[in-house]
Amino acid sequence: MMDGMMMDPSMMVMMCIMMYIGAIIFILIVGATVYVVARLLMMKSRVVDRPLMMLKERYVRGEINDDEYLRMRKVNNDVK
Repeated sequence: MMDGMMMDPSMMVMMCIMMYIGAIIFILIVGATVYVVARLLMMKSRVVDRPLMMLKERYVRGEINDDEYLRMRKVNNDVK
């Protein structure tokens, strides 16, 4: 038997356990990164143009006509 080539079974079990723990930690880090990036992208896409929403609400309620809506929307877009 070669002492340098043989591994104690308990040492092999410990190495396997450490590999599994490392894999779990890696998966958790990747998952957390994906979650944070997805949340940031979702929040960025949720930015709402409040003046445009109010203008649309007024148009739907019939407070302004088509021409006023289009003119005010153009002004709103030009201001940005």
